[in-house]
Amino acid sequence: MKKIIYRLDGPAAYLIFNRPDKWNAMDAEMLEEMQATLDRAARDNKVRMLVITGKGKSFSSGVDLKALQTLDSVEQAKAFALLLENTAERIFQFPKPTLAVINGLALGGGFGMATAADIRLMSTTSQVGYPAVKLGAILPVGCTLLLESLVGRARAMDLLLTGRKLDAYQALETGLVHYTAPPEELEKRTGEIINSVLEGGDTALRLTKQTVNYRTGMLMQAAKLYAADNFAFLSQTVDWEQRLKNFGKD
Repeated sequence: MKKIIYRLDGPAAYLIFNRPDKWNAMDAEMLEEMQATLDRAARDNKVRMLVITGKGKSFSSGVDLKALQTLDSVEQAKAFALLLENTAERIFQFPKPTLAVINGLALGGGFGMATAADIRLMSTTSQVGYPAVKLGAILPVGCTLLLESLVGRARAMDLLLTGRKLDAYQALETGLVHYTAPPEELEKRTGEIINSVLEGGDTALRLTKQTVNYRTGMLMQAAKLYAADNFAFLSQTVDWEQRLKNFGKD
């Protein structure tokens, strides 16, 4: 079964996380499928906008903990970290407007994929957050830089160091998302946002994205190897191993 569903709806393409039984947690195979799907949508001239969402009751709970437990060496951990970094970066640099529709839990790297999108719509029953520190881990640099660019250093530090979850109202107030809607209205609101964005010309939309994203994109490129090295180091510590085993038991 494919871990990413690709669907066309008029001028919009949908990239749908398809591991609902795993809360759409991301492993290497899913990340590779995501990159291939992003490339496919970028090449398709009929696609003017990309929508990213999750199947089932979760957008994405983040990285699959079982996948993390299989990282037996620094080299394996660094390769996985860079795969995660590069996937988020491809969303951030996607040449067409992107909309993340957060239909359930969006945590850690899962929410990082949402923050890499241009616009975020969140269900009023959803929660978002960055619990990486509770695992003894760190987030991809793309997540942290994008978070800081959205909410500022002070709020970013609070969210990263506490690992606390935010509901839709708090996420909207903090600036993490642009819009909220009840679950039953998400589809309608998604269509309205797509129509509003696509009133603009494709070239103007693309160049606007490039201009706004230029500085953050440069910082992401400069810092991702440093973050991957830190992730790899932490992956081989006793604290990491113990926290992975105990996470969610409390």
